[in-house]
Amino acid sequence: MDELEIHTKEWVATGKPLTREIALEVTRDPRIHALIRASDKYLDAIGYTEHGTRHTRLVANRGRDLALTLGYTKRIAERAFLAGLTHDVGNCLGRNMHGVSSAMLIFPILVDHGIEYDDITTIMMAVSNHEEEIGVIVDETGACLAIADKTDVHRSRVRYPDPTTQDIHDRVNLATKACNVTADPVERLINTQVTIDTAIASVMEYFQIFTSRMVMVQKASRLLGCRFKLVINDTELS
Repeated sequence: MDELEIHTKEWVATGKPLTREIALEVTRDPRIHALIRASDKYLDAIGYTEHGTRHTRLVANRGRDLALTLGYTKRIAERAFLAGLTHDVGNCLGRNMHGVSSAMLIFPILVDHGIEYDDITTIMMAVSNHEEEIGVIVDETGACLAIADKTDVHRSRVRYPDPTTQDIHDRVNLATKACNVTADPVERLINTQVTIDTAIASVMEYFQIFTSRMVMVQKASRLLGCRFKLVINDTELS
Protein backbone atom coordinates (compact mmCIF):
# COMPACT_ATOMS: atom_id res chain seq x y z
CA MET A 1 0.00 0.00 0.00
CA ASP A 2 1.58 3.29 -1.06
CA GLU A 3 1.54 6.56 0.89
CA LEU A 4 -1.18 8.17 -1.28
CA GLU A 5 -3.55 5.24 -0.74
CA ILE A 6 -3.03 5.39 3.05
CA HIS A 7 -3.74 9.13 3.16
CA THR A 8 -6.83 8.77 0.96
CA LYS A 9 -8.33 6.14 3.27
CA GLU A 10 -7.65 8.29 6.34
CA TRP A 11 -9.30 11.29 4.65
CA VAL A 12 -12.49 9.42 3.76
CA ALA A 13 -12.67 7.90 7.22
CA THR A 14 -12.96 11.33 8.85
CA GLY A 15 -16.63 11.69 7.85
CA LYS A 16 -19.85 10.01 8.95
CA PRO A 17 -22.25 8.49 6.40
CA LEU A 18 -25.30 10.70 6.05
CA THR A 19 -28.30 9.65 8.15
CA ARG A 20 -31.70 11.15 8.96
CA GLU A 21 -30.41 12.30 12.34
CA ILE A 22 -27.49 14.18 10.79
CA ALA A 23 -29.73 15.73 8.12
CA LEU A 24 -32.12 17.01 10.78
CA GLU A 25 -29.14 18.34 12.72
CA VAL A 26 -28.20 20.43 9.68
CA THR A 27 -31.73 21.85 9.48
CA ARG A 28 -31.22 23.32 12.95
CA ASP A 29 -27.97 25.07 12.01
CA PRO A 30 -28.52 28.85 12.36
CA ARG A 31 -26.17 29.50 9.44
CA ILE A 32 -28.54 27.67 7.09
CA HIS A 33 -31.51 29.70 8.29
CA ALA A 34 -29.59 32.97 7.96
CA LEU A 35 -28.59 32.13 4.38
CA ILE A 36 -32.17 31.21 3.44
CA ARG A 37 -33.50 34.47 4.92
CA ALA A 38 -30.86 36.58 3.19
CA SER A 39 -31.44 34.88 -0.16
CA ASP A 40 -35.19 35.35 0.02
CA LYS A 41 -34.69 38.99 0.97
CA TYR A 42 -32.54 39.56 -2.11
CA LEU A 43 -35.01 37.82 -4.40
CA ASP A 44 -37.82 39.91 -2.97
CA ALA A 45 -35.82 43.05 -3.80
CA ILE A 46 -35.44 42.04 -7.45
CA GLY A 47 -39.08 40.99 -7.80
CA TYR A 48 -38.83 37.20 -7.68
CA THR A 49 -41.34 34.80 -6.16
CA GLU A 50 -40.93 33.34 -2.68
CA HIS A 51 -37.75 31.31 -2.16
CA GLY A 52 -37.79 31.18 1.62
CA THR A 53 -38.58 28.58 4.25
CA ARG A 54 -41.76 27.38 2.55
CA HIS A 55 -40.01 26.69 -0.77
CA THR A 56 -36.90 25.10 0.72
CA ARG A 57 -38.87 22.81 3.03
CA LEU A 58 -41.17 21.72 0.23
CA VAL A 59 -38.29 20.95 -2.14
CA ALA A 60 -36.32 19.15 0.58
CA ASN A 61 -39.24 16.94 1.60
CA ARG A 62 -40.43 16.33 -1.97
CA GLY A 63 -36.95 15.30 -3.10
CA ARG A 64 -36.56 12.92 -0.14
CA ASP A 65 -40.02 11.42 -0.68
CA LEU A 66 -39.30 10.84 -4.38
CA ALA A 67 -36.09 8.98 -3.60
CA LEU A 68 -37.71 6.76 -0.97
CA THR A 69 -40.82 6.04 -3.05
CA LEU A 70 -38.72 4.99 -6.03
CA GLY A 71 -36.73 2.57 -3.90
CA TYR A 72 -33.44 4.41 -3.44
CA THR A 73 -31.47 4.16 -0.22
CA LYS A 74 -32.14 6.29 2.83
CA ARG A 75 -28.71 7.81 2.34
CA ILE A 76 -29.60 9.01 -1.17
CA ALA A 77 -32.90 10.31 0.18
CA GLU A 78 -31.13 12.40 2.81
CA ARG A 79 -28.73 13.73 0.19
CA ALA A 80 -31.76 14.88 -1.82
CA PHE A 81 -33.26 16.36 1.34
CA LEU A 82 -30.20 18.47 2.16
CA ALA A 83 -29.76 19.48 -1.47
CA GLY A 84 -33.35 20.72 -1.48
CA LEU A 85 -32.89 22.57 1.78
CA THR A 86 -29.81 24.45 0.59
CA HIS A 87 -30.12 24.74 -3.20
CA ASP A 88 -31.06 28.42 -3.28
CA VAL A 89 -28.93 29.92 -0.49
CA GLY A 90 -26.44 31.36 -2.99
CA ASN A 91 -29.05 33.89 -4.12
CA CYS A 92 -27.89 36.10 -1.27
CA LEU A 93 -24.77 36.73 -3.39
CA GLY A 94 -26.76 37.41 -6.57
CA ARG A 95 -29.06 35.52 -8.89
CA ASN A 96 -26.48 34.73 -11.57
CA MET A 97 -24.86 31.30 -11.07
CA HIS A 98 -26.60 31.01 -7.69
CA GLY A 99 -26.42 27.22 -7.79
CA VAL A 100 -22.64 27.33 -7.79
CA SER A 101 -22.65 30.00 -5.06
CA SER A 102 -24.99 27.83 -2.99
CA ALA A 103 -22.70 24.82 -3.28
CA MET A 104 -19.66 26.79 -2.15
CA LEU A 105 -21.51 28.36 0.79
CA ILE A 106 -22.78 25.07 2.18
CA PHE A 107 -19.48 23.19 1.92
CA PRO A 108 -17.95 24.36 5.24
CA ILE A 109 -21.28 23.95 7.03
CA LEU A 110 -21.64 20.33 5.95
CA VAL A 111 -18.00 19.67 6.84
CA ASP A 112 -18.63 21.06 10.33
CA HIS A 113 -21.41 18.52 10.81
CA GLY A 114 -18.93 15.71 10.16
CA ILE A 115 -20.62 14.40 7.03
CA GLU A 116 -18.64 12.06 4.82
CA TYR A 117 -17.06 13.81 1.85
CA ASP A 118 -18.72 11.59 -0.73
CA ASP A 119 -22.08 12.77 0.62
CA ILE A 120 -20.97 16.39 0.67
CA THR A 121 -19.66 16.40 -2.88
CA THR A 122 -22.79 14.67 -4.16
CA ILE A 123 -24.98 17.30 -2.49
CA MET A 124 -22.79 20.11 -3.83
CA MET A 125 -22.94 18.71 -7.35
CA ALA A 126 -26.73 18.48 -7.25
CA VAL A 127 -27.07 22.01 -5.89
CA SER A 128 -24.68 23.59 -8.36
CA ASN A 129 -26.47 21.94 -11.30
CA HIS A 130 -30.12 22.51 -10.40
CA GLU A 131 -30.68 25.44 -12.80
CA GLU A 132 -31.79 24.46 -16.29
CA GLU A 133 -29.59 27.05 -18.04
CA ILE A 134 -26.32 25.38 -17.01
CA GLY A 135 -27.24 22.30 -15.01
CA VAL A 136 -26.25 18.74 -15.85
CA ILE A 137 -27.97 16.00 -13.86
CA VAL A 138 -25.58 13.14 -13.20
CA ASP A 139 -27.12 11.07 -10.41
CA GLU A 140 -30.23 10.30 -8.38
CA THR A 141 -29.66 13.15 -5.91
CA GLY A 142 -29.53 15.74 -8.66
CA ALA A 143 -32.55 14.22 -10.40
CA CYS A 144 -34.72 14.26 -7.27
CA LEU A 145 -33.69 17.85 -6.54
CA ALA A 146 -34.47 19.05 -10.06
CA ILE A 147 -37.91 17.44 -10.07
CA ALA A 148 -38.79 18.73 -6.61
CA ASP A 149 -37.62 22.27 -7.36
CA LYS A 150 -39.02 22.73 -10.85
CA THR A 151 -42.48 21.48 -9.91
CA ASP A 152 -43.00 24.00 -7.10
CA VAL A 153 -45.49 26.26 -8.84
CA HIS A 154 -48.24 27.72 -6.67
CA ARG A 155 -50.11 30.93 -5.92
CA SER A 156 -48.69 31.04 -2.40
CA ARG A 157 -45.30 31.94 -3.90
CA VAL A 158 -46.57 35.28 -5.21
CA ARG A 159 -45.48 38.00 -2.81
CA TYR A 160 -47.66 40.87 -3.99
CA PRO A 161 -50.84 39.63 -5.71
CA ASP A 162 -51.64 42.97 -7.35
CA PRO A 163 -52.78 42.58 -10.99
CA THR A 164 -51.32 45.99 -11.88
CA THR A 165 -47.79 44.95 -10.93
CA GLN A 166 -47.65 41.28 -11.92
CA ASP A 167 -45.40 39.92 -14.63
CA ILE A 168 -46.04 36.62 -16.38
CA HIS A 169 -44.27 34.62 -13.64
CA ASP A 170 -46.53 36.10 -10.98
CA ARG A 171 -49.63 35.53 -13.08
CA VAL A 172 -48.83 31.88 -13.77
CA ASN A 173 -48.01 31.17 -10.14
CA LEU A 174 -51.11 33.03 -8.98
CA ALA A 175 -53.22 31.04 -11.45
CA THR A 176 -51.85 27.71 -10.17
CA LYS A 177 -54.29 26.40 -7.60
CA ALA A 178 -52.52 23.07 -7.14
CA CYS A 179 -49.37 21.30 -8.34
CA ASN A 180 -49.02 17.76 -7.05
CA VAL A 181 -46.17 15.37 -7.80
CA THR A 182 -46.46 11.62 -7.31
CA ALA A 183 -44.19 8.70 -8.17
CA ASP A 184 -45.23 5.16 -9.04
CA PRO A 185 -42.37 2.73 -8.31
CA VAL A 186 -44.04 -0.11 -10.20
CA GLU A 187 -44.97 1.75 -13.37
CA ARG A 188 -41.80 3.88 -13.03
CA LEU A 189 -43.88 6.99 -13.59
CA ILE A 190 -43.52 10.51 -12.23
CA ASN A 191 -46.84 12.29 -12.55
CA THR A 192 -47.31 16.04 -12.15
CA GLN A 193 -50.89 17.22 -11.86
CA VAL A 194 -51.44 20.98 -12.25
CA THR A 195 -54.68 22.90 -11.81
CA ILE A 196 -54.70 26.35 -13.41
CA ASP A 197 -57.30 29.09 -13.17
CA THR A 198 -57.40 30.11 -16.83
CA ALA A 199 -59.16 33.35 -15.92
CA ILE A 200 -55.82 34.50 -14.50
CA ALA A 201 -53.31 32.85 -16.86
CA SER A 202 -53.56 30.52 -19.82
CA VAL A 203 -52.01 27.09 -20.25
CA MET A 204 -49.93 28.60 -23.06
CA GLU A 205 -48.47 31.13 -20.61
CA TYR A 206 -47.56 28.27 -18.29
CA PHE A 207 -45.58 26.65 -21.09
CA GLN A 208 -44.07 29.97 -22.10
CA ILE A 209 -42.14 30.24 -18.85
CA PHE A 210 -41.87 26.61 -17.76
CA THR A 211 -40.96 24.69 -20.92
CA SER A 212 -37.23 24.59 -20.15
CA ARG A 213 -37.99 23.53 -16.58
CA MET A 214 -40.27 20.73 -17.71
CA VAL A 215 -37.56 19.54 -20.13
CA MET A 216 -35.17 19.32 -17.17
CA VAL A 217 -37.77 17.39 -15.16
CA GLN A 218 -38.20 14.99 -18.09
CA LYS A 219 -34.44 14.39 -18.25
CA ALA A 220 -34.30 13.90 -14.48
CA SER A 221 -37.16 11.40 -14.67
CA ARG A 222 -35.34 9.41 -17.35
CA LEU A 223 -32.23 9.23 -15.17
CA LEU A 224 -34.42 7.72 -12.45
CA GLY A 225 -35.70 5.18 -14.96
CA CYS A 226 -39.12 6.80 -15.06
CA ARG A 227 -41.51 8.30 -17.57
CA PHE A 228 -42.65 11.85 -16.89
CA LYS A 229 -46.31 12.74 -17.28
CA LEU A 230 -47.65 16.28 -17.09
CA VAL A 231 -51.39 16.81 -16.66
CA ILE A 232 -52.85 20.32 -16.68
CA ASN A 233 -56.54 20.77 -15.92
CA ASP A 234 -57.13 17.03 -16.46
CA THR A 235 -55.48 17.06 -19.90
CA GLU A 236 -52.26 15.10 -20.42
CA LEU A 237 -49.68 17.23 -22.21
CA SER A 238 -46.64 14.95 -22.24
